[in-house]
Amino acid sequence: MPRPLRWFVALVLAAGLLVGGVLLLPFADWLPGGTVADVPLQQVVNGTSFNRLFPPSDPEFRVTMSQEKRGFSEARLKKGDQVIALLAISDTITAPEARAKFEQAQERLEGWPLVEQGPHASALLVADRFQVKVIEQGSALDADHRHSVLEHFNLQGLAALGTPSLPRA
Repeated sequence: MPRPLRWFVALVLAAGLLVGGVLLLPFADWLPGGTVADVPLQQVVNGTSFNRLFPPSDPEFRVTMSQEKRGFSEARLKKGDQVIALLAISDTITAPEARAKFEQAQERLEGWPLVEQGPHASALLVADRFQVKVIEQGSALDADHRHSVLEHFNLQGLAALGTPSLPRA
């Protein structure tokens, strides 16, 4: 392609981007960025901060990180090559309705409210903000085993990440 044609194409593309930006400016509130669930990014804990708080791997069970994003981190608990549970930590500041299920919690684990979410999942609310969840994959873990896995999270470290009292929805 001749040099003058390349310059012309580059100028047309640059002008198109400029015009597109000006035309989309009135719709900036509709575009993503700057918030997570209408909460400023600075208030939401980054998922990478959660990774170090998951249970450590040992010779029998291996914890492998599988997903992280702002306000959420997930790992797989494996025994050999088989995934036996999904482990997750989420910042409920982005979803205050997730805290509501803990208001009537009858059980506590290490001082934090504990709820069963069906026959295959247990969840804990730490510092009235962070939900820690163990979701069984298959039939390898009963409720007592899920509670044991929850105890292996660094719950005190998790509590230290956020402010303990947040407004309820």
